[in-house]
Amino acid sequence: MLLGRTVWTRDSGGWRREVLHEGAASEPVARLAEVLSDIPSERSIAVFEPDGIAHQTIDTPKVNRAAFASLARVRDQHPVVESENLGWGIEYPDPGPGGVFSTMIHSELTPGLVYVRDACDRAGCPLSSAWSAYTVAAACVKPGRSAPMRRFVLILTTEFCAVAACGGGKRFFKKWVGPMSERDWKAFSGTIGDNEASPSRSRAETGLRRGSIVVIAEGEPERTCPIWRDLRETGRVEAVLDLDAFASSAARIPTAHPGNLVEAFPRPRDLNRILVVTAIAGLSAAVGLGAAVFGERKQLRAEYETQRTRATDLEGRLRHLSHNQREMSHLRNEAPDGSGPRPVAMHEALAALAAAIPDALTLTSLTIGIDGGFELEAMVVGARFDSEDARRTLERSGFAPANDKGWVYDAGAARLWVRGKYGDARP
Repeated sequence: MLLGRTVWTRDSGGWRREVLHEGAASEPVARLAEVLSDIPSERSIAVFEPDGIAHQTIDTPKVNRAAFASLARVRDQHPVVESENLGWGIEYPDPGPGGVFSTMIHSELTPGLVYVRDACDRAGCPLSSAWSAYTVAAACVKPGRSAPMRRFVLILTTEFCAVAACGGGKRFFKKWVGPMSERDWKAFSGTIGDNEASPSRSRAETGLRRGSIVVIAEGEPERTCPIWRDLRETGRVEAVLDLDAFASSAARIPTAHPGNLVEAFPRPRDLNRILVVTAIAGLSAAVGLGAAVFGERKQLRAEYETQRTRATDLEGRLRHLSHNQREMSHLRNEAPDGSGPRPVAMHEALAALAAAIPDALTLTSLTIGIDGGFELEAMVVGARFDSEDARRTLERSGFAPANDKGWVYDAGAARLWVRGKYGDARP
C-alpha cells in the first residue's frame, strides 16, 4: 500500500511502514514498484494513494468506464482519460436529485503508476488492480455499487489521514499527508461537522446528512487522533477497522470495477530508465539496457505497421473521392443547360445535389426520372456524418425523401439510401 509518502508492507510480524520524507515526489512510487516486483505472485493488487493524485466529483450519465471516457465534455474537462501514461478511474455513478447521476474521478497528476505496472510485468507478477484510497474506503462500508445512507470513512495513520464521504447522494475525499498540526485537526473535524450541520427538510434527511462513521486506524485510534474522544462521544462511530481489514477490502474489489487505475494503460510501455535505477536497484545495467532496446524496437515496428496500414487506407479513400469528383463533373457536363429532350430543371437538380451532399458522403449511384422521382445511394466515408443534418440539407435543395422508407441509413454498413421526388427547394 502507498498512502501519501508512506509505503506499507506486511510480513509475519504485522504491518511495517517506510516513510520517504526526503527526495523527489516520485521516490514513494519507485519504492512501491521495487516492493511489488520483489514479491513472487501470479498477480499483484495495490492501494495507490500518492500525494499527486486528485479526486473530483462530477455529473455524468449512468454509463460504464469506456462510455464515460468517450464523452466530449469529459475529454475536454478531464484530458487524463485520453492519456497513455496517467492512471485514472471512476466510481459507479450514483443517482442524485432530479434524476442526475454523479461519479468521482480519481486521476494522477504526474506519471507514476505506469512505472509500477511495468516493473511488475518485468518481474513476472503483473499488477492486475490498483485502487485509490477512496475506492477501498467505500468498499469497507458497502458491499454493492451504491448506498442510500450517508457514511464517512476516516483513515487514521501517523503520516496520512483522510475523510471519505460515501452514499447519500454526494461524495468527496479529503486527505492530509505528513504529521498533522492542530490547525489540520480542526479542518479534519470541520469536514465532518460541516456536513453534519447542513440544513435539511426532514428528520430522515438529517439522519442521512449526519451519517455514521467507520474508522480505519493504525493501532489504537487515540494514539493517532487527538480528537478521538470527542468523536467517540458523538455516537456516530459505527466500527473501527485495522489495516488488515482495509487491505482485505481492496483484495475483494472486482478487477472490472471502473475505479481500477491500471485500466488506463491498455498497452505495455517501456520503463523510464531513470526510474528503473531508483525503483529496482537489483537489476544490472546491462540487462536493463538490453530489455529497453528490445522493447523500443518492438514498439517502433508496431507503430510503423500501424502507420503504413493507415496510409494505405487513406490512399484508397482518396482515390474513391477523386473518382466521385470526376463522376459528378461528368454528370454536370452531360446535364443540358437549355431546352431539349430533358427538362431544364434536370441541370439545376444535379447542381443542387452536388452543392448539398456532405463531404462525409460518397455518392455511388443516382437515378432521376423525367417526373422528378429520384433514387440515390451513398457510402459514408467521414467520421463526422450527421444523418439528420444531411437529410435537412437535401430537403432544402429540393431532394425530399418519401414518407414511406424514403430515408434509410445503415450505420453498421455505413450506407445511405434515399428515395423520393425532386421539387422546389425548401427554405
